[in-house]
Amino acid sequence: MKIKKEYITAVLFFVVIYGMMLGLLTYKDNDPINDFFTEYRTEVLPGTPVLERVTEAIDIAEDIIYEQTYLKEEYNTLYGLIQRIVGKHIVADAGYGEIYKTKYNQIIFKVGKKNFRVMRSLDAIEELKSKLDEAGIPFLYVQAPFKLTDNEQQLPLNKKDYADYNIDLFLKGLDERGIDYLDLRPLLRDGEKTQSQLFFHTDHHWRIETAFEATGHIMDELNKDYGFTIDSKYKDLNNYNVKTLKNCYLGSMGRRTGRLYSGLDDFTLITPNFKTSYTLYEHDYGAEKIYKGSFNQAILDKKYLAEDASVDLNRYAVYHGDNEELIFNNNLVNNGKVIMIKDSFGIPVYSFLSLGIHELRAIDLRLFDDSVAKYAKENKPDVVILMYNGDTFNEEMFDFS
Repeated sequence: MKIKKEYITAVLFFVVIYGMMLGLLTYKDNDPINDFFTEYRTEVLPGTPVLERVTEAIDIAEDIIYEQTYLKEEYNTLYGLIQRIVGKHIVADAGYGEIYKTKYNQIIFKVGKKNFRVMRSLDAIEELKSKLDEAGIPFLYVQAPFKLTDNEQQLPLNKKDYADYNIDLFLKGLDERGIDYLDLRPLLRDGEKTQSQLFFHTDHHWRIETAFEATGHIMDELNKDYGFTIDSKYKDLNNYNVKTLKNCYLGSMGRRTGRLYSGLDDFTLITPNFKTSYTLYEHDYGAEKIYKGSFNQAILDKKYLAEDASVDLNRYAVYHGDNEELIFNNNLVNNGKVIMIKDSFGIPVYSFLSLGIHELRAIDLRLFDDSVAKYAKENKPDVVILMYNGDTFNEEMFDFS
């Protein structure tokens, strides 16, 4: 009897799917059911409407299934290899819809037009600025660049990214409302560095070297317009140790396509080559951790420094990242207080900026659930900085209440 190839394909498909599900439930390092309930109790608050509960539950279940899929990395790697062999520059992705390989062989998603969200974000920031004005607290918005730019076509020719469009619309709105901002895009894209020097190939973030340069521009702005006296030595790379680990980093985009499609990045660690002394307070979900010592001892998260670690280790988080609230107390600098509201682009920046001031408080609105204006009035900073990249115009990131 002749067996149709469609039947064979269907059988193989179900064998793979059930094999993955069996591995998910039985693999010794996985506990998806318990992890689901733990995550659900943490993320879904009492009193949440039923429909929102169902939506959140589905999202949590999808994330856990994706993260704990048996042999996930191997499947991703094989899939990416096939895409590379056939020369594809557009790869289907469950989270982003599509991921692209640019003309510089970098991996990234594209951002759509967000006119409505930009307008809502402007309304929110204007309200926050008004409350800070009442308390006599200055405010500065800092615009970090997105990986793609309107200055050249990096994506496949039939694809368009609107990150710079959204940023330009937002900054125009800030101008009309008289709100101060620092646009880092022209300062960083001044022609002195290539795209590959500015951004990771396998991740959507800027390189640590780019974050360090951006911090120097922020220091200059604080000195010029906000009464700070940050010593120029803190922005001079000659005063730092620079160590580059070769082909050791598979970023967030590369982890979705597999290393055989994206390749690997070098990772550069920048640390002070001068005396430092810190007390760092880390707050998450009502718990507090305290770190004391030098920059290397208190600020760096050592688990991301292992040279023999897996390439998918998120080394970008070595500068202490993704917490509800961080309080940097610099024991060797006597003045300068900053509150920084940030996305993930701010992780290296707040660590470098803390070297030149006495106190820096960093908060992430995806985790921080207090009123920002109230928080600022209680802690009396010399300035509140809001720093976001060009893909952060959404309600969650501008919910200051």
